Amino acid sequence: MRTTMKALKIEGKKRLSVVEVPIPEADGEKVIIKVKTSGICGSDIHIWEKGKPEGLIPGHEFGGTVVDSGSRDDLNPGDRVTVIPLNPCGECSWCRNSGYHTCKYSLKRGIPGVTAPGSYAEYFSARPDMVRKLPDTVSDVEAAVVEPATVALHAVNLANIKAGDKVLIVGGGVIGLLCAVWARIYGASFLGMSETNESRGAKALAFGDIHAMFNAKDPELTSTLKKTAKGLFDKAIDCSGSAGGINAAIDVLNHQGTLLLVGISYAPIPVMTLPVCRKEMRLIGDMGYSIPEFEHTMEMMSRGMIDTKRFVDDKIDLDEVQGAFERLSSGNAPEVKILIEPHRGYFPLESAHNVPSEA
Repeated sequence: MRTTMKALKIEGKKRLSVVEVPIPEADGEKVIIKVKTSGICGSDIHIWEKGKPEGLIPGHEFGGTVVDSGSRDDLNPGDRVTVIPLNPCGECSWCRNSGYHTCKYSLKRGIPGVTAPGSYAEYFSARPDMVRKLPDTVSDVEAAVVEPATVALHAVNLANIKAGDKVLIVGGGVIGLLCAVWARIYGASFLGMSETNESRGAKALAFGDIHAMFNAKDPELTSTLKKTAKGLFDKAIDCSGSAGGINAAIDVLNHQGTLLLVGISYAPIPVMTLPVCRKEMRLIGDMGYSIPEFEHTMEMMSRGMIDTKRFVDDKIDLDEVQGAFERLSSGNAPEVKILIEPHRGYFPLESAHNVPSEA
């Protein structure tokens, strides 16, 4: 009988290692989940590059099956679930004013995969009220993409994209691609995307959600953007967190246009404020998503209204994650989304003695 599980930990700057850690114990409260698939997110890459917090088990985009339902009477062993990776206090002014996803104390309370153990492991112990049953029509692959798809939905909602808008998306990673999906659904009349990685750019265009792809390294980028769009853009969503991407978006936005900042920069970056002020632009910060948006994304996926499977390039085991991180951080990897299957090649969960067997 096993008492430990395989998990992946941050061991330092750009260093991951597969380790044995204790299996989360059933306590009558937390929901114990067998992780089936877990997505690699850009924020996971950032944590890996910094090497902090050392010892963290990353991962927050995942789906799995219940092995112990904890305090949830509506769940049973074997139920397919996903988890909203939030841990709000529900009482601070930030929770009350703008939703649980901006909780003032969330980092101190522990966010799964960011400041608390995440889903790069065979098991995950979940806060019960954040667990959601998966519709039968949402596959295990799709379950790991619900979270990033909701990030994109929240971005499009914050940017207030509406029918007829010309929209620029900066960055062709999975969040940028999913922003394009939602912006198309919302009726954008022209969708352009800029990307430094040519292979990703070609894939983004082939997916069919955008009208034009632009090389972000082109010295004439902004002129080309304006010419192709036949004018200035109404909205821009930056998924790059880069000075070049943000300033290009500022240049091509119309008077009183909206720039939404989704990409994260951990260091100060130079931004042109004169055109921002001159055009009376709206700069909006973005963080996560609301719980209703997460549930809406699951519903749209269950009805086949958005197809996220096409963005998944590969599925790997825990031993292959270090190499995947190195490729994804290189700037020229063709992959958009890679999923981890923590149980591939390891013992089944049912051999663990401190977690009930699945139905």
